[in-house]
Amino acid sequence: MTDKENAEKIMQKYDRNFGTFSKDATRKEYKTVLHYVTQEANRKQRDVAGLK
Repeated sequence: MTDKENAEKIMQKYDRNFGTFSKDATRKEYKTVLHYVTQEANRKQRDVAGLK
């Protein structure tokens, strides 16, 4: 599975509710989702800055 698929699967488990997710998620789930979010933010930032 890709990072995106893993993150989506985890967030669906918590009904896409970040409050519930941050309270109930395991350390590994939390790290996986936040890693995907940061990778996407960095990718979009590079696109905006024209570095890609």
